[in-house]
Amino acid sequence: MKHMLLSLCVIAACSLPATAKRNTTFGYRFDDSLKQTPDSEARLEQWYKDAKFGAFIHFGVYSMLEGEYEGRGAGHRYSEWIQVSAKMTADEYHAVASQFNPTEFDADEWAKNFKDCGIKYVVITSKHHDGFALFDSMVSDYNIVDHTPFKRDIIKELSEACHKHGLKFGVYYSHAQDWDEPDAPYLNKKTTKVKMFHPDLPADFTKDMDRYIMKKSLPQVEELVKNYDIDLIWFDTPAGMTKERAIGFRDMVRKYRPDCLINSRIIHSGKAKILQENLELFDYVSVGDKEVPDRKLPVYFESPDSVSSSFGYKTKGHCYYHSPEEMLHRFVHTVCSGGNSLINNGPMGNGKLDPEAVRLYKVLGDWLKVNGESIYATRRNPLAERPAWGDVSASKDGKTLFLHILEWPDSGTISVTGVSATAATYLANGEKADFVQEGEVLKINLPSEPLDEYDTVVKVLMSDSVGE
Repeated sequence: MKHMLLSLCVIAACSLPATAKRNTTFGYRFDDSLKQTPDSEARLEQWYKDAKFGAFIHFGVYSMLEGEYEGRGAGHRYSEWIQVSAKMTADEYHAVASQFNPTEFDADEWAKNFKDCGIKYVVITSKHHDGFALFDSMVSDYNIVDHTPFKRDIIKELSEACHKHGLKFGVYYSHAQDWDEPDAPYLNKKTTKVKMFHPDLPADFTKDMDRYIMKKSLPQVEELVKNYDIDLIWFDTPAGMTKERAIGFRDMVRKYRPDCLINSRIIHSGKAKILQENLELFDYVSVGDKEVPDRKLPVYFESPDSVSSSFGYKTKGHCYYHSPEEMLHRFVHTVCSGGNSLINNGPMGNGKLDPEAVRLYKVLGDWLKVNGESIYATRRNPLAERPAWGDVSASKDGKTLFLHILEWPDSGTISVTGVSATAATYLANGEKADFVQEGEVLKINLPSEPLDEYDTVVKVLMSDSVGE
């Protein structure tokens, strides 16, 4: 890396990876005065702030199609949007759904795989925008038990398996968009014409979002929080979601599960400005899809990332996977910015996990087995800026810093300003790091080459805690 010795007080913009440099709106979206409510803080402290690493799962009818239907739709980056990109009517999609039969799905195998990779919680699509439910719903028979030959409740099986293996469990639920319901609003401009999905609607049909909410969306949320053991509910794409409507969903969750976490997309889109008045509705912020913040955020957040460019399983059309290095660096930057990384995989239509997703999860898992104390139960970088060579996390008491060296400097040294160290060791091998203290500047003399392929972590014990 071609730059001089830098301290932690360098200009942040110079130190960011290309993916983060594009994120220029965080300062506008997150006012420094934002503060989460005391009850949300209490819920977050129970387990979420310590977990850091979650598995996101986009699984459904679209998993069978892999991004294309009868030669159409492959151009969309997200395979789970195939009903839109291929311009499928509801009847066409229902016919495909009736063939959904993921016979190789094994909830216990999934949960063990996630746990072995260091994942602490799992969030799966109980109902995506296509309106199809992966649980046994009494509200609508358009679900995996009533509409398919599979006849099994995936949400129930996975919830039980996750809790059996010590993982927290959550469900994604698209509470506003529902392409199977003419009354539901549509987020994407390409789907504003309801007759694309429902060509037989009468000419004088008028949408009524509240009718949809009371008929299907809110009752299905009640089924989920009442009948399933869930720790988190992940709402998405809140098109038309007023505060009054959002309160109805929040109150339904709190009625049955007071400690269940709720994300910000109950009312805010992923890239919307967060309003203090709405913080009573949710516990943490879900930033935009695949966003890695370019700064520390004033409220706790989660980045919904993915191992690939799609969220659903995709083999048709353009699709790419992140490299192990990029995936791990995105993960580390997210945690050091003060949030959790919810990394998505899209299982195959037969119910098996995507092998490439498993491989990438394992890279993170193997690294965490050595360096986990620099991630789990840590807090965000307490110093002024993100360093050019990597990032920083801290212990809860602020007396231990973890220096994540993501880019090995040609100078052979890194420095940290405002830190007085008493000891420093490399997590990779447990050996002491060579350091000198020059006033308020801690200088660490590095080995000739990295001790870890992706992120060499230096654990620094300090005489005094470092505040933010």
